[in-house]
Amino acid sequence: MAELSQSNPGAVALVSPLSASLGLSSAIAGIAATAAQRERAQRLPHEEIAALKSLGFGALRLPADDGGHGVSLSGLFTVARDLAAADSNIAHAFRNHLWQVEAALQNRDHPFHSHVLDLARRRKTVGLSFADTDATAAGARSSRVISRLEWDARRQVYVGSGDKVYATGNLYNDAFVGVAVESRENATVQYVLERGEGVATEDDWQGFGQRLTGSGTARFREVAVRADHVYPPDPPKSPDAAPWGFTFHQVYLTNCIAGIARRVVLDGIEVLRARQRNFYHGEAVQPADEPALQALLGRIRAYAASIEASADRAVQALQHALASRGTRDDYASVLAATLAASEAKVVIDDLAPQVASWLIDLGSGSAVSSVAALDRHWRNIKVIASHNPRLYKERLLGQNLLTGQLPPTGAFF
Repeated sequence: MAELSQSNPGAVALVSPLSASLGLSSAIAGIAATAAQRERAQRLPHEEIAALKSLGFGALRLPADDGGHGVSLSGLFTVARDLAAADSNIAHAFRNHLWQVEAALQNRDHPFHSHVLDLARRRKTVGLSFADTDATAAGARSSRVISRLEWDARRQVYVGSGDKVYATGNLYNDAFVGVAVESRENATVQYVLERGEGVATEDDWQGFGQRLTGSGTARFREVAVRADHVYPPDPPKSPDAAPWGFTFHQVYLTNCIAGIARRVVLDGIEVLRARQRNFYHGEAVQPADEPALQALLGRIRAYAASIEASADRAVQALQHALASRGTRDDYASVLAATLAASEAKVVIDDLAPQVASWLIDLGSGSAVSSVAALDRHWRNIKVIASHNPRLYKERLLGQNLLTGQLPPTGAFF
């Protein structure tokens, strides 16, 4: 794998200095070295994710004196992008947990969020059992999640059942959080359910990319939720608060694509160096000396750098929004962050598949072997991008310029 060196300070590195300082370099490099093998074998990365948990990847944002690494929000995205460059499946699998931790850090005095932070502190990860959609569109699959918790007086626990489809990462998670109505007071509550009897997670995700994210179905059958793991809902937001609360999710996915683009550069270097034969009508004996191929590698590098810069802009806007929380700039900075996330997505979703396609052009026939699994980069990019199609973002950005139209306030923005 190409690494940053003093002799070539402009070289592209797999791992950032921040990940190195956190002691994550070896784990991330090992994940990168075996990513193609996992793809070919369709092997779920249970061991790799367990190792990252033990190193505190899920607790990056917790303060250092509270069992975490104390990184900033932008630092979290830096490390997550390193991981996505190694294997975008694994980075993606941590998204819901990292978002839940971020929400908990902003509400740490609430008992539900305090419980989530304690799980992260203990190197556990949490998955979601919230509903995805009302499934009104043709082809959509609805989640019938745990919507009600019935009190079992004999066992002194709550009991609930449900299914969560597209449960990204839930195959690897140790606990699940959600919202339901509890039977005793008929009140809406939040709950934490730790993995145990009645919890089953299935690898039935059928996407052509991101195959190893654990995005199958989580099934909960008569699961027991302890009474002290049931909590009141968060208090309502102030009427003056910015209503956009899902920008983290969108930036995280775009950040994963930026990581893949970096990996394409690194793979491009190796592909070109490994090629031993050039076409007879080329201008050099060795492909690495071929001007056309050198230019294409340069184009891949430049586009990938632009992709990372676009992602960085969205990350910095999100960091500024966090820093502005509770100030007069709160609303404006949150709005700016969701617009920046949309702008980054439009650009990156358009450019990144091209970069991945150029990698095959760079390697020609030697790049289409299933052993290298280089096609996974294009497939993974397109699947991540499909979570939140850029077409809707393009329209919103245009409307915003013309009429001042604000983004929707639900998920996806």
